[in-house]
Amino acid sequence: MPSTTANLLPFGVGDTLNPISDDGSSQAISLQQPFKYFGSTYNHIFVNNNGHLTFTEPLYSYNPILKSDRDIIAPLWTDLDNRRGGSISYREDTSTAVLAQVTAAVKQYFPNIPFAATSAFVATWDSVPYYNGGGVVNFQVVLAYSVHRSFILINYGDVAATTQSWLAGYHTVDSVNSYTIPVKSAPELSSSSNINVNGHWAFHVDVPTKFLDF
Repeated sequence: MPSTTANLLPFGVGDTLNPISDDGSSQAISLQQPFKYFGSTYNHIFVNNNGHLTFTEPLYSYNPILKSDRDIIAPLWTDLDNRRGGSISYREDTSTAVLAQVTAAVKQYFPNIPFAATSAFVATWDSVPYYNGGGVVNFQVVLAYSVHRSFILINYGDVAATTQSWLAGYHTVDSVNSYTIPVKSAPELSSSSNINVNGHWAFHVDVPTKFLDF
């Protein structure tokens, strides 16, 4: 696998590709197992080309504002354009190998929380260019979950600098649970972490927590 994607779970084989479209989105994706997100339970998800996941409807916006009226997970919300190259793909993975890998990651990052993944939803942006040119981004978001526990794992490969507006984090519809990754430039996503593993960020999201914003 190229060095730009060394931080990512394997992708491509068995994945569904998002449409090649400026500001596009997937269709509603039915989850084999519901995903719990800060008190809400979702059976569907949307992978939006501009670097975010939503649950109730697609989101075509490239203007990154987490203070919005929806539950959203945004590994890198900015104006991306897969018409210029790269790919955006996703899958729900219940293979033994991947479940073991994400379970081990969660246990490493959250050693005091009992967890064994029964499903992993994996969405990957591979070498997708910024709309205004000037470079590409490589990142992945993994929803690792079981019946009772849910975690977000965000993995960053190489992320080019950009003059576009961007942000990374998550937000809930009631604004009670929100987090913005506190870095000053997009390339720093690949060299920073909240779990002491550069290029990796992890969040426990099945139970509401206090408001966090930086």
